[in-house]
Amino acid sequence: MVSSRAIYTAAQMNERDVEITVIIATVGRTAQLDESLNAFERLDPETPPFEVIVVCDGVDPTSRELCGKPRGFPVRVLSQEPAGPGPARNLGAASARGELVVLLNDDTRPDPGCLLAHASAQARLGPCVAIGRVEWDPDRLPTPYMKWLAPEGHQFNYGRLDPELQAPWNACWATNLAVPRDWLLEEPFDPDFPVLAVEDGEWGYRLFRSGRQLRYVPESVCFHDHRYEGPADFRQRARTGGAASRYVVRRHPELTWTLIWRPVTAAAIRAMSMLWPGNWRQEMLWDLDFRSNYAFGIVQPRRKDWCR
Repeated sequence: MVSSRAIYTAAQMNERDVEITVIIATVGRTAQLDESLNAFERLDPETPPFEVIVVCDGVDPTSRELCGKPRGFPVRVLSQEPAGPGPARNLGAASARGELVVLLNDDTRPDPGCLLAHASAQARLGPCVAIGRVEWDPDRLPTPYMKWLAPEGHQFNYGRLDPELQAPWNACWATNLAVPRDWLLEEPFDPDFPVLAVEDGEWGYRLFRSGRQLRYVPESVCFHDHRYEGPADFRQRARTGGAASRYVVRRHPELTWTLIWRPVTAAAIRAMSMLWPGNWRQEMLWDLDFRSNYAFGIVQPRRKDWCR
């Protein structure tokens, strides 16, 4: 249901009226995208004026049609040849009207205070890459494996972040993240990144290395609708992350220990630890499965379904 706000089209929204541009890359997940867009109708009334740019990464007529529905905020839809989420975000940033860009996924929906918290963080902390919090969709009961993966696990680990301190570059998850538009235009996502994983971490490393501020903003929350029944559902993602690390270290050799040798060493140590009686607990087996598949992805030849 559309809220009491006026119905906008992109043409009716004056460029000066927009302070925040939300960029959502999508392809083939129309139902989840619909839930995400509906959630913007329920944002806090104090949220600064915003627009949503949906970038279709390939031919996606159903999502394009969905974006044409009347809403209480402007929605624009762009398309590109299949190139992955990084180039899609770059394309959205090039067309953004807002000075602040918020990156969300098509399978996430913002909490009512999500965008307001991002805007407030920029005012309070100064220009920064603001890392919001991602929680499992409360309308869908998470599996035990999902609870292990996040929000303090291998997918997202917010337990190691302190809102008062600079955040590490490898916490730069583009699932819920705000960045000044000029920063993204000056330091875009790598358009040649060959694998569908870790492109946001590599981008975060470049921003961190350039001296830009990265901060954790736990007040900005979005809800993630992506189901994992068990480790088999996350195995390919782990291997893809390992494969992506090969590309990253070719571009940044100083990360070889961080992305290659340390994970391989950790996988070996975990495997050896399983020799001790009593260590065959479920979560330790999940941890070994993830670490070993990441390590396998480092050495396995690239597969087509990992690539953009």
